[in-house]
Amino acid sequence: MFFIFLGFLFFSCSNDKVKSDTTFYFVTYDDVKDWDPATAFSLEVVPMSNIYEPLLWYKDSKIIPGLAKSHTKSKDGLSWVFNLQENVLFHDGSTFDAQTVKFVINRNKTFTKGPSYIWSSVETIEVLDKYKVQINLNDPVPLDLILSSQYGAWMYSTKFNEILIDSLRKGFASGTGPYYLKDWTQSTSITLERFDNYWNYSAEKGYFKKVKIEVVSEASTRIQMIKSNLADFATLIPSQLVNNSSKYSNFQVSFQPSWVNHFYLLNTKKPPTDNLYIRKAIASSFNREVLDKYIYGELGSLPKGIIPSSLPLFSAPDSLIPFDLKKAKLYKKKSLLKEEDLEIDLSYVSSSEEYRLTSLMLLDNLQEVGFPLKIKPGLWTSNWDKAKNINTAPNIISMAWWPTYPTPSDWFISLFKTQSPTIFNLSYYSNPSVDSLINVAQNNESINPRKSKDIYKIIQQRLINDCAVIPAMDLNIQSVYNSKIIGFEPNPAYSTLFFYNLKRKK
Repeated sequence: MFFIFLGFLFFSCSNDKVKSDTTFYFVTYDDVKDWDPATAFSLEVVPMSNIYEPLLWYKDSKIIPGLAKSHTKSKDGLSWVFNLQENVLFHDGSTFDAQTVKFVINRNKTFTKGPSYIWSSVETIEVLDKYKVQINLNDPVPLDLILSSQYGAWMYSTKFNEILIDSLRKGFASGTGPYYLKDWTQSTSITLERFDNYWNYSAEKGYFKKVKIEVVSEASTRIQMIKSNLADFATLIPSQLVNNSSKYSNFQVSFQPSWVNHFYLLNTKKPPTDNLYIRKAIASSFNREVLDKYIYGELGSLPKGIIPSSLPLFSAPDSLIPFDLKKAKLYKKKSLLKEEDLEIDLSYVSSSEEYRLTSLMLLDNLQEVGFPLKIKPGLWTSNWDKAKNINTAPNIISMAWWPTYPTPSDWFISLFKTQSPTIFNLSYYSNPSVDSLINVAQNNESINPRKSKDIYKIIQQRLINDCAVIPAMDLNIQSVYNSKIIGFEPNPAYSTLFFYNLKRKK
């Protein structure tokens, strides 16, 4: 259960300052579901990016050192050697070294869920000395990008080998990052505290002593907490609420480009959307101009394809299915389905005003075409659980996606490659030809990126022709925060907030 007024119950009722100047208060709409850094694949990125670190980081279109201070690769792209940072401690007191890297990657490879697929091309790991490791691949994938991933590439303590699954579920973490996990109250709050032995400490950073992440399901409550100085940063605030808050002197909002997009997956296995013409009718009823002009505003821009156009290796497909209600009616007729077989249901994340308004737009347009649409709002975790079971899955589901690492393959592998069991391929799309193209494109990203780019264009057009997905908007990341907070360093490769960089102005 999520508590609408949690923030007001937890914080003091002061009207002019937050509870502690040395604590950063972050309010979000949903909770962590998986504390295992090997498999966590959703909102976990916020706490984990502050608890853990990867071997490499991606910033300003470049690979920069992380827990690996330098690296080289062979000409064929199959052998990579990493020189590691020395004297780095985990939160549990153990030492980071080459054996740690071997342990983490070998353990991550044993999983078949979440981001574990990023390690599928790793063949062997050799420890060359205490702080030097060699990773050998069976395919020349871009290992430097993979090691900078925001999911599945975090380095964690070998003591994870001793932790019971039940302990992980109750909240356990041990990384090398600037903060350690102090406490977790499920569906309520996460407390992070400063790690005093952090290896990469800089006096120039703000480095709050504590971070409090609160789960507050109502967007109106989250923004009210910013206005009342009860929170420092709030996520997923509708643009309508932001626009009505400009009069508050302590209120700040900014927008940065991102690699996040909104789209709607169409269930290709559940009637009536198992019919291609029905899917095309729905896509033709989707008016992106309304989204751009009246719903998203500064929060987004019109998409040019299935993946964000600013992403590396993007190449626009020839066309998206345009809004055209006359064509929608024609597609409905071509489906040859009876009127009583046309009911469709749509599941969207209730915490998003953009999803809600988009669903209402589609409801109106589909009614004009002659489709009864049943709208089913709910929290993402509940919607996702139902969508992973074909018997409870909706015909249409709202989705947001951001890349595991900076590559188009992340969308195609996670969302459209044949899956069993279903994880994120909630359209239940399966096409052996597309599966093969995804593999070829991924394997050429490092050695022949031009070829990968051309193939990704072909894949997008196939998915559009098969109408498995309706692109909605490419997003700008909105930051809503207290105006005294400074130090933001936007990076589209990571859908998170790095608390270590932030300061509170005096």
